[in-house]
Amino acid sequence: IETPPLSSLQKENINGVDYGTGIIQQFLLYPQITGEITIDPVQITALVQQKSSIGNDFFGDFFGSYETLPKVITSEPVILNVKPLSGIKPESFYGAVGNFTITSSISKDTVNVNDAITLKIILSGSGNFKLSGSPVVKLPPDIEVYDPKISENTISNSSGTSGDKTFEYLLIPRHNGNYLIPPIQYTLFNPVKKQYETFQTNEYSFHVVKGNDAEGIAMVYGGISKEDVKYVGKDVRFIKSKTDNLLKNGASMVAKKSYYSFYGFSLLAFLIILIARKEHVKRNSDLSLVRNRKAAKVASQRLQIASKYMKSGESDKFYDEVLKAFWGYLSDKLNIPLSELTRNNAIKALINVKDSDALVDVLTKILDKCEFARYAPSKPEIEIENTYELATKLIKDIENRFSR
Repeated sequence: IETPPLSSLQKENINGVDYGTGIIQQFLLYPQITGEITIDPVQITALVQQKSSIGNDFFGDFFGSYETLPKVITSEPVILNVKPLSGIKPESFYGAVGNFTITSSISKDTVNVNDAITLKIILSGSGNFKLSGSPVVKLPPDIEVYDPKISENTISNSSGTSGDKTFEYLLIPRHNGNYLIPPIQYTLFNPVKKQYETFQTNEYSFHVVKGNDAEGIAMVYGGISKEDVKYVGKDVRFIKSKTDNLLKNGASMVAKKSYYSFYGFSLLAFLIILIARKEHVKRNSDLSLVRNRKAAKVASQRLQIASKYMKSGESDKFYDEVLKAFWGYLSDKLNIPLSELTRNNAIKALINVKDSDALVDVLTKILDKCEFARYAPSKPEIEIENTYELATKLIKDIENRFSR
């Protein structure tokens, strides 16, 4: 949810202690499975003012100086208990949960054969629009139905998502006559009433005109009637009565050695492809190894984005992208979940690598620069380029150490 920048704090008492609190970001969550769901902790870097230890001890209390230091803080995990939808799920339930209403309309009631009619169904109200599926439209085979065009006009805030979702079905009749669109059922679950509610659209009828074939307009029909089939007088025609020079055909393909060689080669190629496919599936079945192999590639892509920010002079975005590149790279390379990755356990994992002292020093230097630069005044261009070169070289050095 779009949240305004935090400009002031509100006083709040938490466990007997007064704090200044404020909302940084809000999200709308729609659980899709039942049971207990744990939301991982959120980690941010804040600036903390601390009294500097450098100064005169006697006058320190009166004229002491302060310094601003970055500090990583982490929230507690949040546990949600998701209850199942009560009752028996109807066939016309397509995932809509909320307080909705259904309306419908057709674009016209008289058309020519092969002209299009639009059936519009609108879902209005508040709830999980993103997970609300399209209703199933069942019509006679003489009417061709295309997949619906879906559009949303919604607004999200702290109370949920409200607005409307439109399903537009394109119908093309292939024969003339009178047609009927039966009512279409759409079931939703109302969380306030804790029960399923079934709505249905109106019934519509329309007339299809055959059109004027004399005008030379090419018409396409889905079939032909019995009246259109006429007896032609002869059931076999255009028999060739003259014999031209006939040539004797060569040996049968089955009698050739190349025929069996081709089958042998095809079998060998199939076995090679099968073995290669099994090896490929085996290599990609372990997700941690796949992420480990692709860690450097993903980090390089993020550093390329950081390079663009560096050239455009956007230092804040540059340092933020470098941080994302390193945290993602270390998580994939060291096989540590991103929610559990901290500076300390990353350094502990790197210590096991050969000649790791230099790697740890450079890593600490880069993280300190990036975390501090995001909140400090803009840095000179030379220092930003130096940080980018250090970051690129460090990833290459770590890759070389792990490949030994």
